[in-house]
Amino acid sequence: MDSQIDFVDSQTLTPKPDITPGRILVSSKGLDWHGIHIEKGENDGFTPDDVTVTQHYFAMNTGPAMQWEWKDGSTFKTHCYETGELWVNPAGVPFSHRISGHNQFVLLTLEPQKLTDLMPEGSSSEYKVFRRQHRSRDKHLQMLIQALLIEAEMGGPNGQLYVDSLSTALSAHFVNHYSVEQPGNLVTPYTSERQRFENVIAYIEAHLTEDIGLSDLALQAGLSKFHFSRLFKQTVGLTPHKYVIKRRIEQAAQQLKQGQSITQVAHQFGFSDQSHFTRVFKQIKGSTPRQFIQGFL
Repeated sequence: MDSQIDFVDSQTLTPKPDITPGRILVSSKGLDWHGIHIEKGENDGFTPDDVTVTQHYFAMNTGPAMQWEWKDGSTFKTHCYETGELWVNPAGVPFSHRISGHNQFVLLTLEPQKLTDLMPEGSSSEYKVFRRQHRSRDKHLQMLIQALLIEAEMGGPNGQLYVDSLSTALSAHFVNHYSVEQPGNLVTPYTSERQRFENVIAYIEAHLTEDIGLSDLALQAGLSKFHFSRLFKQTVGLTPHKYVIKRRIEQAAQQLKQGQSITQVAHQFGFSDQSHFTRVFKQIKGSTPRQFIQGFL
């Protein structure tokens, strides 16, 4: 049986039919479930690269403990997933995995539209932001996913109302426990959200001389590029691009103070040429690099 989950390129959102999670043993395909899909399967390895799913995506390890590598910026980190532990990935958030060796799983997708009626008045699922979660030991999610899987295995004997009740409970739990604060409330974010952006800032500082992409930063935060850009500006006060440029110029100024040449510094911080560097430097510092250096002679 083929998987019904569609993986797409995270940059272009074009389908990637060559990406498949493996052999599907149980599926809710054909049961006419609305806005939710579940399937159980197994594989001998799964290595999707820079893909995403347009639905909220839940993966649960149903086999023995396994090593799960996931891309964090330009490097991979490794987690050991015990039986029942979940990976929760909001719709549109890019990911890359390296899973080798035999493993068993249950995958569930939830259409974002399914959450609309559960949002507070005046908001919608389109603008609600959710956080990615690694190694979630969420007993409620485990129970609800297991109940939906049993219903699919039995061919849906309890009918649409039963499935709607379970999917509504799952949706409500997702909204209540995996949502990020709305932008208007981010003046004093929760510790986990404050840590999210501290991690992004630390990543920027460590890679100022490299070609940092929006995808890299969004991946650090575990958000889609659209939601990351909006929340970053709301929290930091600048767009990601303007913040990176500002920090590059500030660090470039320190290098100029230490005697490095303008040409060297411009090249080091990724400016196309000295003219471009001079123009941006003056916009931020109020003087050209040469004038800045003369002020310290």
